Amino acid sequence: MNWTEEVLRKCNLWKDYSQQRALLFWEDVVGERIARLTRAERFTAGTLVVNVTSSTVAQELSFFKERYIERINELLGEGILREIRFVPGRFEKTVPRKLGGPSASDREAARATFSQLMDPQLRRSFERLYLALLQREKALLAGGAKRCLRCGVVFRGQGETCPGCRFGGIEDTQRTD
Repeated sequence: MNWTEEVLRKCNLWKDYSQQRALLFWEDVVGERIARLTRAERFTAGTLVVNVTSSTVAQELSFFKERYIERINELLGEGILREIRFVPGRFEKTVPRKLGGPSASDREAARATFSQLMDPQLRRSFERLYLALLQREKALLAGGAKRCLRCGVVFRGQGETCPGCRFGGIEDTQRTD
């Protein structure tokens, strides 16, 4: 067990984290060509929801569904993925794969944020995680996502607030400044 897994387990976050990794593995499993036609959107209760460009693509991918489930479960190290649901629709924009590396100011912010951590390996790991999350956020924003007006998280979808804030009963009109 590595230290990341240990920390997540102590915080009771490992199960959620490990399940959400299914989203990250989607593109690796299907390859670049199919990844351009699909977007793994969410993982809930053993089901991976994948948006696809058309019903034809959904039909074609359904023939390989069992293979995808098996491969993702292998990568996860456990059999938590039971179903893949292909949802036809249109993508507003695709998320750019690469936006370049982090800027010097991003690296400096990462160093400053975690400078109090005494363990150099732990500090570097958190800095890398911070920079990766920052790059992901920039890629999502460049690909048409938006920042929630309530909590600040970057999300794709309708409205001005993220699904988490909407689920919590916070309306789009309630904004924090």
